[in-house]
Amino acid sequence: MKIFSGKNYRDLASEICKKLNEGDNCELSLKIEKFSDGEILPIFEKSVRYEDVFFINGTTSSDSIMETLLVADAAKRAGCNSFTLVAPYQGYSRQDKTDHLRSSIGSKVLADILEKVGVSRIITIDLHASAIQGFYNIPVIHLNGNKIFTQYIKKLNIDNLCIVAPDQGAVKRASDISKAFPSASFAMINKKRTKPNEVHSMELVGDVQGKNVIIVDDMADTLGTLKKASELIVKNGALSVRAIATHGVLSGNAMKNLTDSKLDDLIVSNTINGLIGKENEKLKIVSCAKLIADSIQAITQKRSIHEVNEIK
Repeated sequence: MKIFSGKNYRDLASEICKKLNEGDNCELSLKIEKFSDGEILPIFEKSVRYEDVFFINGTTSSDSIMETLLVADAAKRAGCNSFTLVAPYQGYSRQDKTDHLRSSIGSKVLADILEKVGVSRIITIDLHASAIQGFYNIPVIHLNGNKIFTQYIKKLNIDNLCIVAPDQGAVKRASDISKAFPSASFAMINKKRTKPNEVHSMELVGDVQGKNVIIVDDMADTLGTLKKASELIVKNGALSVRAIATHGVLSGNAMKNLTDSKLDDLIVSNTINGLIGKENEKLKIVSCAKLIADSIQAITQKRSIHEVNEIK
């Protein structure tokens, strides 16, 4: 086994290697050159022949996608036994269907090109739509992001806990984390959108009076939804409001929305590069390294991934 990383994921890859005690097999110095015209050239400086290669990288930007494709091609041409893409945050996962006439299905396009270039397996965390796994004809190890946060929440020792799903799509995810907190109550928000990143209306379904609320979602983008949701929940009598989101996209006015919101804390994972160092009074970051390391270990030891994903 050899573990490599893209240019932007070396900190996370190093942490994963430490969890695996695989320092000697972590070639984090994979050479990735970039020419003045923008072209990318990856070079393996040591042999990967007959090795199981794990490549840790995001697929959010055009550069990161091209980097991944070229590294996969280089590894296959160098004779690797298998090539596993570890994409903590799989880009284009919000484009899982055609919401508009004559639009693309970005997640299907990404699946096709990753397969075509020779990716053997994908490890990812909390796809925005789990049905995206069906776009692939290769194994997709879909890790449960809730595992990252359960121990963190338990250490907070919160009384009168209420788990809230911020929309219909998050109900399964929110109910899943409830397994770790049997005494917690449950509520959800019925949300209507007019267009992406813009919410038209919200209504709370359930009782949050006198509760300490945790909103559970897969992604925190502009935080417009979480800002409005926190205001609605406080208005309905909640004592405190926190939010957990696996992927801290934090684009646009996200940080201002967080500051202006009724949220006590926003807790995200480091699945997206660039979050380290951004922690502040309201933004907390929990590492996903152990979850990924455990899944890599299970694969190499031919054990079930189920025990890695199970919420306890």
